[in-house]
Amino acid sequence: MKGFLKFILVFGGILLASALLAPLLYTFLPYKFERIFNRLVMIFSLAGLWLFLKGRHLRLKDFGLAWKKQESRFYLMAGFFTGILVLIVFSLLKTAVGQAQWLQPEAAAVLSKLAAALAAAFLIGFIEEFFFRGFIYQTLRKWQWPLILSYVLTSLFYALIHFVSFEKPFVDATPTILDGLRLASAPFLSILQFSRYWPEALGLFLFGLVLNHAAVKAGSLYPAIGLHAGCVLYVKTDDLFLLFQEKQRLIYASGKFYDGLLGWVFLILMGVFLTFWIKFYQSRQRSSACGH
Repeated sequence: MKGFLKFILVFGGILLASALLAPLLYTFLPYKFERIFNRLVMIFSLAGLWLFLKGRHLRLKDFGLAWKKQESRFYLMAGFFTGILVLIVFSLLKTAVGQAQWLQPEAAAVLSKLAAALAAAFLIGFIEEFFFRGFIYQTLRKWQWPLILSYVLTSLFYALIHFVSFEKPFVDATPTILDGLRLASAPFLSILQFSRYWPEALGLFLFGLVLNHAAVKAGSLYPAIGLHAGCVLYVKTDDLFLLFQEKQRLIYASGKFYDGLLGWVFLILMGVFLTFWIKFYQSRQRSSACGH
């Protein structure tokens, strides 16, 4: 519990420092006030993470990132293609019930967007999985928090952090420290607007549980990174070949795929299929070891 309180105090200090510095930097930096504030939060957070890790002699395997060529590659690809294939099936279902229709995009547009989206997908997958399933979850376990509670809190934090900017206070052309404090309080005000984005938050919470389960079952972050990257790639590029109707969102979900009942079902299916592939690989490795 002391570690958790320390985390809250550090996070509060980061927000306060960003709120105090942002108005000063705004006077000579050619960026929007909100962007300066957000970049300060990111820089201070990375600095805090570095200070936390400094001198602890932590290794990649402590975060599930040890690269074991055959195993890690299998987990990465299993997660990646599980995400894409499950979303393709979901898309077929949405078109069958009239919730989407297929488009015929130009090949050049597809290739250029896919290349950029692929790089972004793996970058997002790596960074978010390292932070949430690698750092946050492992820290909770080191604090000896119960397994289920660690799952839930990590996934809840993962879901809510996507909506910290949901409530955006107006900032005029002459921002002051007060505006910085208003931006610092925006994440907490956003939580109060939960009734407006709860379907998306629930979907991301379930997705977080799936990612956490995959990482724990494999003893590696790579299946979670692969699944995360596959889903991000598909969602970032599906507008090339799909036109969503956005009807009955709470049942069929929107183009985000995770903000409706069927979307939640398919998220759970992703977890089932990926767990199968993880167990399949582990069983094959045990059989191979027994054979020797």
